[in-house]
Amino acid sequence: MIDDANKRFYRRCDEFAICVNIGKAGYVTAESPEDRNTIFQYIVYGKGKAGIMFTEDHIEFKDRELVDLRKYVHDYVMSYASEDFFIIGFNTYDKYQKWDARLISNTETKLDLRSYYNRVEPFTGRTFIICLDGKPIVNDKRLKRYDYSEVFFGNSYNIDLNGGVLGLFVKC
Repeated sequence: MIDDANKRFYRRCDEFAICVNIGKAGYVTAESPEDRNTIFQYIVYGKGKAGIMFTEDHIEFKDRELVDLRKYVHDYVMSYASEDFFIIGFNTYDKYQKWDARLISNTETKLDLRSYYNRVEPFTGRTFIICLDGKPIVNDKRLKRYDYSEVFFGNSYNIDLNGGVLGLFVKC
């Protein structure tokens, strides 16, 4: 149930969609496999758990972590928030597409897909950075939450997290 204290938003992007869930402790959601396309979630704040409905198979989540939910995309999933929460979900348009994701670390000041994938020939998958929190700076451009950009093999990107969080999402 969505009410004044619990909000959900959805934004379609080029190759993926971003969903946002903001709410209060005690909130419970249930999603069917037909409606569920979330494969990663970034927890801006809050704690809770999510898993396959009516089983012991679940994961716990907490502040400032990227949660891998790929194994749940074909299942009935229930989530419970034990604290007030703000969650950003990364959704695929095709559940059978393969995606990978990670957070860019504080020690990364340069992003170069050539060195990251340790290969000379171009990587054929599409790769995106998404601002998940704060105001990081990429190639002298300040980003804000939900901004995203495709990054290209062979190019180098200067990264200053500036206290923010960037996710790297790769369509394999």
